[in-house]
This record gives sequence, structure tokens and C-alpha cells, in this order.
Amino acid sequence: MATTLRAEVPEGFDAAKRNHLGFSAAGTYIGIWHLNNDVYVKKEDSETETDEGLEKEHYEQYLSGGDDFKGIGFSLGLSGMRDLGKSLAVHANLYISLRHRFVNATEHHWKRTEYYLDDKLDHTSRDKGSKGKYDIVLNYWSLDLPIGIRYKMPRGYFIEAGGLFAYILSANLEVDLISLDFHSYAAGVELGVFATAGKTFPLPGNRALELYWNFTFGLTPLLNDRVAKYLYDEIRPREWLAQAGATLWLF
Repeated sequence: MATTLRAEVPEGFDAAKRNHLGFSAAGTYIGIWHLNNDVYVKKEDSETETDEGLEKEHYEQYLSGGDDFKGIGFSLGLSGMRDLGKSLAVHANLYISLRHRFVNATEHHWKRTEYYLDDKLDHTSRDKGSKGKYDIVLNYWSLDLPIGIRYKMPRGYFIEAGGLFAYILSANLEVDLISLDFHSYAAGVELGVFATAGKTFPLPGNRALELYWNFTFGLTPLLNDRVAKYLYDEIRPREWLAQAGATLWLF
């Protein structure tokens, strides 16, 4: 998610130019953090008067597998850079990105019923089971704008750090064969911080090829507060991204 020259500018990449433009592409591995393994979709207590006495019931329904929520994706776009001197540069990318997240979750239910006679507990029954497994997929298309400061080192190596602003263009949720427009439940934007390391290789015609590795740490939730009406517990999942990419600098 970054790109540039270095203190030693490779021969063939015009050092006199302070502004640079290129095309960039990256593959992404996605991990989720701040998401519990069990996501409760229902918890309720009820009381029922019967001819035999009072029944008190506690019911729970939840999904397990949240810890395995992961994904892959890609980013394509433009790269721009302005040199601030021999060792520093400002670098930005404008990406269109897909983040494809998936998990195989299991739905569980658990019920405890207490039976009372004359206000005294008579006996208790329990029922626990699984309602099956579900393939859950969450796809986000976003417009990403990472901006960082780059430190250029000898022999074309560089490191970079900065912030990410991602605007969510669309979101789609798939549960087995059911597909839903999820955009109204997705966060409008995602914010994060990133660190990048890479190396630039000179090419003929004052061009250059840059290879880089990037790690982005998400700071804001993937979901907004509207999902709360479907879940008993508040969940605020965030993500981290590991990327490997390349930039072709045109000048």
C-alpha cells in the first residue's frame, strides 16, 4: 500500500523529477479482531403459569466460529508521490478494493426450564443442541486512500508509515444461498494506520518497478449500530490487512 524512490535514486529513474505517477496493485489477506467466538442472536427469559405450577424458561441462541472469520481481497489503482528531499517523500494511493470475508458458523441453542410447585423449585430440565452450519460471506467494495510519509534508503529500499481512509461503496451479505444488500449496516468509512517496506528497481525509459509489503491495522468497526437490533451482544469487529503488491512508476 506504498511506493517510492530512495536516497540513492536508481539509474534510469529521473532524479530531477519531484512528482511521480504510477499504477499499483496488491493482493490482501484479511484477519478480524475484536470479534468474540460466540455471537448471541437471542437471549430471553419467560414465565408461564400452568395447571401444574409455574414454569420459568431461559433461552439462548448463538453462532460460534467468529474467531475463524477471515478473508482475501485485492486493490487496484493509481499511485502518486512527491519528493520532499533526498530521503523523504509523501506518497498516496487511490485504490478500488474488494474485501471478501467468510466463515463457516454453527448455530446453537440452549434452554433451561425450571418447574415450581407452591413457590418451591420442583425440578429442572435442560435442552442443548445445534441447528446446523452456515456459510457466511461478507463482501465490501471500497475506495481506499492511504497516505504516508516515506523514508528512502540506499540501494532502493524504503519504509513508510501513514493512515488509511476507506469509503465503503457497497456491502453484500451471503448466508448459504441467501444474498442481502448489507450496505445500510456497514460502517460508512473505515480508518486505519499502516506500515510499509519495499524496494524500487529501475527500468528503461525513466521508469521503475516497486515491490512492497504492507500491514494495515483497522481502528474503526466494520458494522454500524443498526445491527444491534438483531444481536443480543454488541459486536464491534475490526480488521487487519496484510498485503503484497507492486507499483509501476511511469515517471
